[in-house]
Amino acid sequence: MNVDGARHPAASLPGAMAIATWSAYWLAAALYFLPDVPPSALVIALGGLLACSAVAFRFQYWRWVVTLAAVVYLSFYAVRIGRMIGLTANPDWSSLLTSLSFYYGSSWRVTVGMLEERGAAGALMHGFLEYAMPVLSLVLIIVSLALGKAARSGNSQ
Repeated sequence: MNVDGARHPAASLPGAMAIATWSAYWLAAALYFLPDVPPSALVIALGGLLACSAVAFRFQYWRWVVTLAAVVYLSFYAVRIGRMIGLTANPDWSSLLTSLSFYYGSSWRVTVGMLEERGAAGALMHGFLEYAMPVLSLVLIIVSLALGKAARSGNSQ
């Protein structure tokens, strides 16, 4: 993996995690959304493709591309959650947590419905896209930035 004395980004934790996370997203989104893929899923998948390409082709700023792809995903996720919460919340802030609780409670029922309609694979895809992917994106941002800072400080010594 060493070329020109430098370790390939895919051999690092953030690089390997980016490739694994975005590969899993592509697979889950393709199987979950086909044949009618929403535009938001296409934009998110393109960001993931760019992140994986940056890692694979050793782009100098690959950590920033990986972080940007995760931020794009979380932005779309936050907008979707915000819209769903807005449908059930009152204009005041007091019902925000109640609406958020209602959304995630309903999402579990959707997961059960996916289990009945599409089987275990459908329920796993919904669970991955709804619960695991936001957490993986947050972890990817933290790991990329934290280990990138450590790598920069290690190179300066």
